[in-house]
Amino acid sequence: MTMLNEVRDFAQAVADAIAGVIGVEVAMVDENLLTVVGSGRYARHIGRVLRPDSISAKVLAQGKTLIVHAPPSDHLCQDCSQKATCTDAADIITPLSIGGQLAGCVLLVACTSEQRDRLIGDTQRWVDFAEKMADLISRAFNEKQQADEARALAMQFDTVINAVSEGILTLDSRGTILHASQSAERLLEVSTGDLVSRSISFVFPQIGLDFLNRPRNADFETFSMFNDEKAYWLGAIKPIGGPAIPNGYVVTFRGIEEIPKLVANYIGRERQVTFRDILGSSASMSRVKQIAASIAGADSTVLIQGESGTGKELFARAIHFESPRRKGPFVALNCAAIPEPVLESELFGYEEGAFTGAKRGGKPGKFELAHGGTLFLDEIGDMPIHLQAKILRAIQERMVDRLGAGKPKPVDIRIIASTNRDLEQMAVSGGFRLDLYYRLAVIPIVIPPLREHREDVPEYVDHFTREYSQALGKKVEGIDPAAMDALMKYAWPGNIRELANALEYAVNLVDGPMIDLSRLPPQIAAATSKAAQAPGLTRPRRRITRDDLEKALLVYGRSTKAREAMAASFGISRATLYRRLKEYGLRGRPLTHPGPPLSVSDPSDTHSD
Repeated sequence: MTMLNEVRDFAQAVADAIAGVIGVEVAMVDENLLTVVGSGRYARHIGRVLRPDSISAKVLAQGKTLIVHAPPSDHLCQDCSQKATCTDAADIITPLSIGGQLAGCVLLVACTSEQRDRLIGDTQRWVDFAEKMADLISRAFNEKQQADEARALAMQFDTVINAVSEGILTLDSRGTILHASQSAERLLEVSTGDLVSRSISFVFPQIGLDFLNRPRNADFETFSMFNDEKAYWLGAIKPIGGPAIPNGYVVTFRGIEEIPKLVANYIGRERQVTFRDILGSSASMSRVKQIAASIAGADSTVLIQGESGTGKELFARAIHFESPRRKGPFVALNCAAIPEPVLESELFGYEEGAFTGAKRGGKPGKFELAHGGTLFLDEIGDMPIHLQAKILRAIQERMVDRLGAGKPKPVDIRIIASTNRDLEQMAVSGGFRLDLYYRLAVIPIVIPPLREHREDVPEYVDHFTREYSQALGKKVEGIDPAAMDALMKYAWPGNIRELANALEYAVNLVDGPMIDLSRLPPQIAAATSKAAQAPGLTRPRRRITRDDLEKALLVYGRSTKAREAMAASFGISRATLYRRLKEYGLRGRPLTHPGPPLSVSDPSDTHSD
């Protein structure tokens, strides 16, 4: 579209008005010689393209005004191919420039002898008039361009502020709302029509003109009251045009309960884990990773079982970050680490005034913070029995009741739980709700202890040695055979976490390129020494006697970790060791966690004894 065409309606109105006042016809052609505007008789020529040998073409070529006193006999008409049919009595044609660029011509046309006398009788006056008309059209185009740019900037402004999750209100100098973003409408649950032209105190009763004019009012905490519901907000106010004499203000705000969600999202995204990040290439570990990866895309509840230190949280994170919920938060709660009196409020949140000391505005619980993502309930076997019924309802209905709330809130979450206990056995003995166990164990995943996939130890050693060497600024190249042999034979009651700690200890102490046996933690070297003295792997496999067990108890002791090391020295499972101790009346004090170890394989002993 040509520049003249963009202001065609305005130019036509001007042409009609001028023609009516001065008594001659007015026409305008663009730079392509297309007639865009025409008054009176010339209206029928709109849309007609003039020939390249016309007078208008000469004006465009020369860039100056031309006056035709007596067409078609005028000398300017000699080359015009249309002079034989021309009905003009006189013409004044002046160039039209817009922004320094030639955009067409303005024509004053006399169609009768009377009009000719008027036009030619005071030629300079009408030349000046035509040039002023061209200038008027040029300014109209420039104003339209500025208006279009202003509208485009306004649209960009709206797009930007509507893309921000915070609510945004713009105010005039008196505190009247001029504009509200879509986020402000959504957060306040009020339409723009109900906000614009209202005072800011209509939205936030504590904020009036006095508050806006305070010298330091950048941040604020306030409340709103809509539909008989009180909501608390954190926000900021910034003056427009300078703090001394502001022309207006910009108010940004978000709900207080949004802040913990942002923190949860940020923390969750800081530790993104995939199954490629989980070490272990043995058949048992590969099988576990394969199962976990195959169910990651679903929304089913997962129960991850395994001893402490086997990497249950790593698996939970990998399932989350390889699921469709990866963009949502990953919220973890260690049920064993939270004191029982506050565990319920941590899980479900509370409303303002729910109890003495409750925070102003209330607080969302972990279920709400995990909305749209995954809630990881670590060590759920340690959850008090009285909370298990409420957890069961939340998992079944995806609804949570804040403490002190009048109605439940829906939550869209996936549940992943973990435990180092035998929940099924606990359910049988009354220590855990059987219905909750079955609700959690929709997809059970069992991570084997390190002693059951010792072939992965070199891989772990290489990884942790490199990691701690870089962190501590050491140049450790590896580990010598004797030290590696000790690590391979050790029972690892603390599993991979204990192995990582052992390597960190060794890298801290090493003063050369290789880690030797003397740099390993004392308990590993001691266990290696005891294993050499005790009956077990060093002797041919046969049935373990009472005498064998009594000697091993003297060497290893009676702790849980000692018994795990003892079982490893005999080459049997811990369950088999417990049965043999019970058979000979050597069980001693009760075990902390009875029952077979958690494993991806059959927990029954497969060794001959």
